[in-house]
Amino acid sequence: MLSCLHSCQQGKAFFSQGEWEKAVTCYSKAINLDPQQVELYVQKAEAFLQLCDFQSAVLNLRKAHSLSSAKEEYAVRMAFILHLQGQCLFDQEVYWDALESFTRASELQPDNPVYRRRSITCLAALNRFHDCFQMVSEELDQDSKNPDLYILRARLYEHFSQATLCYRDIQEAMALEPQHEAARVLMQRLLRRAQKAKNQAMNKALKGNLKEALLKITFAIENSPFDAGYFIFRGTVHRRLKDFNSAIDDYIKATELCEEGDAEATEAQRQLLLTYNDFAVHCYTKGFFEEGVLLLNKALKGEKNEKGLYVNRGDCLFRLGELTFALADYQQALELSPMDFSLRRRVGMLLDELGLQEHKERKYQRAVHCFSGAIESNPRQPRYYLHRAKSRLFLQDVMSAKEDVIIALLLDPENEVLPVVTSLFPGQSIQDIISSKIADVAKTILERKLQACPYSNSQAKLKWYGGGMGTCQKEDLGLLKLFRRSSNC
Repeated sequence: MLSCLHSCQQGKAFFSQGEWEKAVTCYSKAINLDPQQVELYVQKAEAFLQLCDFQSAVLNLRKAHSLSSAKEEYAVRMAFILHLQGQCLFDQEVYWDALESFTRASELQPDNPVYRRRSITCLAALNRFHDCFQMVSEELDQDSKNPDLYILRARLYEHFSQATLCYRDIQEAMALEPQHEAARVLMQRLLRRAQKAKNQAMNKALKGNLKEALLKITFAIENSPFDAGYFIFRGTVHRRLKDFNSAIDDYIKATELCEEGDAEATEAQRQLLLTYNDFAVHCYTKGFFEEGVLLLNKALKGEKNEKGLYVNRGDCLFRLGELTFALADYQQALELSPMDFSLRRRVGMLLDELGLQEHKERKYQRAVHCFSGAIESNPRQPRYYLHRAKSRLFLQDVMSAKEDVIIALLLDPENEVLPVVTSLFPGQSIQDIISSKIADVAKTILERKLQACPYSNSQAKLKWYGGGMGTCQKEDLGLLKLFRRSSNC
């Protein structure tokens, strides 16, 4: 026992003098004499540590750990030594061995984040980025208030070309520490990259290369996912490519990103309504009239003073046979633009169609009312007078029917109205009819109607099947325009 004590004292003396190897020898002798003495292993471990023999130091501490009841103290010390070993190996670029040391240290002290983060550094040095990402995410689950961890994961997202997620992590870091230098640098890099892509997208669009423009602006959005202007631009590209659903999604996203009342919010809302209209026009040309009505309903919820929206919905309703509702839309459009004769012609055609239906159902008085409305809307259309004349005949209003037939002849002398002429003017030629006294009355009636509707002097004809939304004159959907008026037919 005395010999053991003597060896221990010698070891301490050599240790204090910096004679680490001799100290190790003395402690080894003492351990051979008393292998259950915990302090001997601890002192020997410290001597090995001074010799940078980390592995031997850990082995001796492990022995002390197994013999002592104060296990936590020795576990902490072993973890620290393994950390030192790992750092030395890392500095020597022996990353695999360094990773093993940091991992063992972390196992001994799982609550110490330093050791886990050193493991993350090793994984990054080994290009094991997926494992690195997993560990960083686990760290953030345990420490969500650490901006450095968010920046580390943001860099990994950038490496994986997941710019949007990178941006979000940078935002999280800056929310925790607004002046975080690394976060600010990384954010500026993303924003510059986004602006460059936006400029490239604009150039592509101006050259008509819309698909390439779409790729560029999408890349810009990935790098700056909260810029409403980028979504508005991409929505316009989608609309020009006739990908209306995607355009609608982008405009809605833009409105969500803007403060109410902002110029961009107003623009996004306007473009959204125009997209509903364009989508409806597209549906109309494909024969999907019900879908067109639904889209225009959405547009009209946001814009009740746009004539073209009512006209286009009226066109769809007309093709669906909903003549009453179509008439209401045309009349609403006419209230917004009373001098638009193209609208009056539409109303006239629709009332004429309603009149024909009423006549077919033998509701002659109602038919006359519809035909009269058609004439008021467009007094230059001879067939409206002929249709009204036929209904008036069934009502025994012969004189008025004659006036209508004569007006039709005055407007179009070549009109094939022989059956009606023969019925109302038996044995008379068209020239005789036009020269008769009743013709003078008819001329006066026509002149009054034309004077009451001076803008009907246009000689333009409107054919329903070829007209409507399919022939609307649209303005250029230029990408750089902030607003665009709706289609005016």
